[in-house]
Amino acid sequence: MSVETSKTSFTGMFRRVAGARGQRSTVLVMLALCGAAYWGHTTGWTIPKFSQLVGGRTKDDALWCEAHGVPEDLCIECNVELHPPEKDYGWCDAHGVPQCPLEHPEIAETKSPVSLTDADRERAARALALRPRAENNSRCKTHLRRVQFATVEAAEKSGIDVAVVDREPITEAISANGEVVYDQTRVAHLSSRVKGTVLSVSRQVGDRVTKNELLALVDSADVGKAKAEFLSALTRERLTAENVAKIAPLAQQGTIAERQWRETTAAHHEAQIRLMSARQALVNLGFSIPKDNYGTTNVEEVSRQIQFLGIPSELTGSWDAAMSSSNLYPLRAPLAGVVVDRDVVEGEVVDTAKPLFSIGDVSRMWLLLDVRQDDIDLVQIGAPVKFRPSSQPRAAEVTGRIAWISTEADERTRTVKVRVELPNDGRLRAYTFGMGRIVLRGESDAIVVPNEAVHWDGCCNVVFVRDRHYFEPDAPKFYHVRKVRLGVKQDDRSEIIAGLVPGEVIAAKGSNVLASQLLRSNLGEGCGCAHGH
Repeated sequence: MSVETSKTSFTGMFRRVAGARGQRSTVLVMLALCGAAYWGHTTGWTIPKFSQLVGGRTKDDALWCEAHGVPEDLCIECNVELHPPEKDYGWCDAHGVPQCPLEHPEIAETKSPVSLTDADRERAARALALRPRAENNSRCKTHLRRVQFATVEAAEKSGIDVAVVDREPITEAISANGEVVYDQTRVAHLSSRVKGTVLSVSRQVGDRVTKNELLALVDSADVGKAKAEFLSALTRERLTAENVAKIAPLAQQGTIAERQWRETTAAHHEAQIRLMSARQALVNLGFSIPKDNYGTTNVEEVSRQIQFLGIPSELTGSWDAAMSSSNLYPLRAPLAGVVVDRDVVEGEVVDTAKPLFSIGDVSRMWLLLDVRQDDIDLVQIGAPVKFRPSSQPRAAEVTGRIAWISTEADERTRTVKVRVELPNDGRLRAYTFGMGRIVLRGESDAIVVPNEAVHWDGCCNVVFVRDRHYFEPDAPKFYHVRKVRLGVKQDDRSEIIAGLVPGEVIAAKGSNVLASQLLRSNLGEGCGCAHGH
């Protein structure tokens, strides 16, 4: 079909479509298809060559090196004498790359010599020892290849942007879902030690309390009975003590019978035992009794003190002793914290089995992480953990340390529980979820590059390093193919364990152009790579 015939056919089709009502969008689509068909028919359905993308002598393909995308008389791959390759130092077993800058820093493509330190080698050793890393093929020879442009302008036209290899802090971590809960060593579930009726409640949920602060008063007959027993035992002990003091001189003079002396002293010992038992009963209820059992206080004052035992003085100051009950039992906070639960009201009858309050010290919380079994061997007691609640995505992370690793895996999820102790400045709330990061390794001066600068060529990870003489007038414009050993990826950055040095200039955005040309030349000449390690 001729061009004119094609045009007539397409015009007729356009008119027929345009004549239909409500088909404007169809007209536009058909118009675009017609344009594409006409262009394809007149151009023979061909696409530009690589040489047309990167620039060069496109008018004379005979002078163009199709394998390497530059004019033949400038191609340093075909004409090695134009720019001989640098010395091949071979494979580095320690770091898993050829041409290893950690062992041979002289290969660095920088204007001035670089000096890598023992700290750099130690960093690489830590990264390689921590966990398996992606490996390169030791038989692959693509690191000896170079990807060349005809001119600097040709490289810029291809859309390549460069970046400088830099140092940045990185953190390698294991991520795991977690839940914040109360520190069980700092939560008290408080019950009354005696049966009785709640007389008053002074604290609500959310109130902050100090240690030994009064929470409620319980009226209990058992308390009154214990106090009465103590007063009775105290009175008896004092009476028997006076009797012993009176007859002791007579017993020394022999004016009384020995039997009477033994009976008097025995009665005193019995009274002491009874007093000790009564004192212990009050102590068991949480009351505080002086060690001397009020030995120097008169009976009337002791009676008043025992009546209001454990009750704050600011409450008892206005109470009439004759009208007030001796049955009051104070329920106190065993630790400083926050009232996280309350299940009691005034007038309620309570017993020793029912929890009335829960007091939690929320200055420290627990984070329970669910760690995958595949990762658990990397987790150690004391390892730092960074956590951010899912409800606070923009908040700063809270840092704690691992205190416990479970000895069993969950039967359903096959994950292992890990407990982390977290300080709490008030942002953490119990029973909230979030993501925890168990820090395995932190490096303050890691070597990093943009993620888009790293390419997988089929058997190795490669980065394209710009030649140090790139901008010199008569120097060839090319990039070295550098094998790298990758570490951790962090956001848009990748750690380079080995293969690059800070200060080198690499292809970043648009570097896929170089990767494509490398693959193209490999297909044309053989990659020199025997697959397998």
